[in-house]
Amino acid sequence: MSNETGFLLTVESLDLQGKCELHLYGSGETGPFKIVFTPHQPLFFISSDTLETLTEAYERKTLNLVDFNDNPVDGVYFNSLDAYFNAKRDFREKHIRLFESDIRAEDRFLMERHINGGVFIDGISRKEGNLTIFRNPKIMASDYRPKLKWLSFDIETGRDGTVYSVSFHGTDDLNEIKFVMMRGETPPDHPDWISYIPDEKILILEFIKYVKQWDPDVIIGWHVIGFDLKFLEERSLFHGIPMKIGRGFKNLKIHEKKSGLYSAEIEGRLVIDGPQTLRTAFYKFENYKLETVAQELLGRGKDITPEKDKVAEIERRFKEDKEALAFYNLEDSVLVTEIFKKTAIIDQLITRSLITGLPVDKVNMSVAAFDHFMLPLVHRKGYVAPDTADIEAGGHAAGGYVFTSDPGLYPHVAVMDFKSLYPTIMRTFFIDPLSRLKSSVDTVNTPVGISFSSSQHILPQFLEELMDKRERARNENDEHLSQAVKILMNSFYGVMGTTGCRFYHADLPTAITGTGQWILKTCSTFLRDMGYSVIYGDTDSVFVCLKENEFDDTGKAGKHLEREVNRYFSKLLKDEYKVESKLELEFEKHYSKFFLPPMRYSKDGARKRYAGLLDDGKIEFKGLETVRSDWTQMAKDFQGELFDRFFQEKELKQWIRDYVQKLKEGSFDDLLVYKKRLSRTAGEYVKSRPPHVKAALKLDPEGKKKLRNISYIMTAEGPTPVELFEGDVDYNHYIEKQIRPIADGVLFAAGEDFDSIIEGRQLNLF
Repeated sequence: MSNETGFLLTVESLDLQGKCELHLYGSGETGPFKIVFTPHQPLFFISSDTLETLTEAYERKTLNLVDFNDNPVDGVYFNSLDAYFNAKRDFREKHIRLFESDIRAEDRFLMERHINGGVFIDGISRKEGNLTIFRNPKIMASDYRPKLKWLSFDIETGRDGTVYSVSFHGTDDLNEIKFVMMRGETPPDHPDWISYIPDEKILILEFIKYVKQWDPDVIIGWHVIGFDLKFLEERSLFHGIPMKIGRGFKNLKIHEKKSGLYSAEIEGRLVIDGPQTLRTAFYKFENYKLETVAQELLGRGKDITPEKDKVAEIERRFKEDKEALAFYNLEDSVLVTEIFKKTAIIDQLITRSLITGLPVDKVNMSVAAFDHFMLPLVHRKGYVAPDTADIEAGGHAAGGYVFTSDPGLYPHVAVMDFKSLYPTIMRTFFIDPLSRLKSSVDTVNTPVGISFSSSQHILPQFLEELMDKRERARNENDEHLSQAVKILMNSFYGVMGTTGCRFYHADLPTAITGTGQWILKTCSTFLRDMGYSVIYGDTDSVFVCLKENEFDDTGKAGKHLEREVNRYFSKLLKDEYKVESKLELEFEKHYSKFFLPPMRYSKDGARKRYAGLLDDGKIEFKGLETVRSDWTQMAKDFQGELFDRFFQEKELKQWIRDYVQKLKEGSFDDLLVYKKRLSRTAGEYVKSRPPHVKAALKLDPEGKKKLRNISYIMTAEGPTPVELFEGDVDYNHYIEKQIRPIADGVLFAAGEDFDSIIEGRQLNLF
């Protein structure tokens, strides 16, 4: 007997010799491991009164379980996945309802054992190369955090559609490798970090051999799945080479989703793509090109710039200077490694896996995370859940409550925020799928008239544990854990509000958002009754104008409001709803000056758009052009300085005239680029063709290429891609479409407008 503590990397179920097996690959204290469970029986549930029999081999068991309508169900167990899927298809064709037939066997196995990534293994093992293999061991949950072995790789390709070179940057706790495989004849003198390969077929074979030799836990890269691995897979098929780069016996599999994102299946290895991962981890960049991200995070970039000259330069280096091409290729792999280390993105993904129970490359699947947590506990309460395909949409839940006041400048505004509003509402009123089913037991009513059980529930207790965990993480400066818990908690409302979730019911999101609206309205009324002016509110925040006698100590005033509101809700909820308030209003920040712009073509204040001057002199923007990615840098710079001058009460009129004149003189020509993303090929835009599509069609007249990001400038000939720009800027476009709306959004508060300043015309008020 032996034991191992480790972390799961990939999990799968498959049929071998007519029997279902589970294969779990991971990385542990002593290296990589594989766990095999065989034979395993996948299962689903059917109503006990279903009389239909199956031709496939199966076992039907009477269970002490019911569906959400309290009808008894039986479990149906199969010896193979093939039999399982055949039976599922047959029942569906006969319109017989199934329960939880869309849960993968390996996922059910782990969730029922409450295993969230970390695992303790106890059983007989054997060695197979670097791999420790366990067969049918005992396993249990562990909080083990792995130290993973990385391999960053990158390929360079030619215009002829073949692979020129492959670079590798491998790192673990003790070692680092930098290596390039280059197609071509070996020169007399060459660095030992370059290996010359005579042809593409041998290059691909050596790539496979090298990956297995380094034996990484994680493969990383920039568009590594959708480009590098996909390209290598296609070339390996061309040469008749099996692309076996995992720790098992299967070929690489690449899946393209409808969203255009890619995923890769490699037994025992994670594949993490840089751009996809950074986007979903809430990192914001001007764009997600390797050059852009590297320059922002590392202060250096790729060896070949600009991008438009890259292809020609790669061709030149391959023919004339292969060592220079190898350096460029290797530098890309090194940049990716350094970006991953700088952002600690793998650590963040591991933390989220340990919290959600999902594999590292699937931690963003919030519905799956909810299933992983909720299903086993629902089973222990005697229920089975429906298939997601059987969920029917209900009424549309209200969104967050937003209100506003007259546009203009307001002094000394305190921002009061309900901490984790939706999770605290769920905790206060015991809102979750089980308590809805059991609402007749120890009934609690919400302010919107939907009832839940105060004693039969699952989610409220889990939320309390998560909030405690996040508080500890914040006290210990564990940013990854704090962020992981926040993401998971905030996902619960959205999950229960989507018909893609098997636990969906319209009462759940309606009770949460409806109660949220009631809380914000009730809070605002209470503050106004205290003599305060409440000028803005959005979902979980209220913006309160402090009183003149509070200007000298705004922090004290904010804390006073915090205490009074929390005390008020504590009493109100106890007296009227017989529940203990979990709500917690916090004094978040103070704006010495707060500006609410008008809605376009209206006298009313805008929603989700404002600017505020903080006590440290910084200006915060919400929804305004300076934080929007589809406005030019010139417009953002103009708005930033405009508000700085406005808040500091500096002269505006002459400054605006001078800015417009400089624009016309070409001083800002390098700041006039629009950057937009195409969601499909330009030719697929038929009904309407916005400017960025027109610009794309000038680069690709047939509109068939996958041009994801378009940068263009407005010229006399219309939107022109930067690659084709030769001058003749349409300055009037930038004045009318960028500067004018920004300026008029502020000038009204100073008794001016853009036309009166630029043209000397009479002010035209609302």
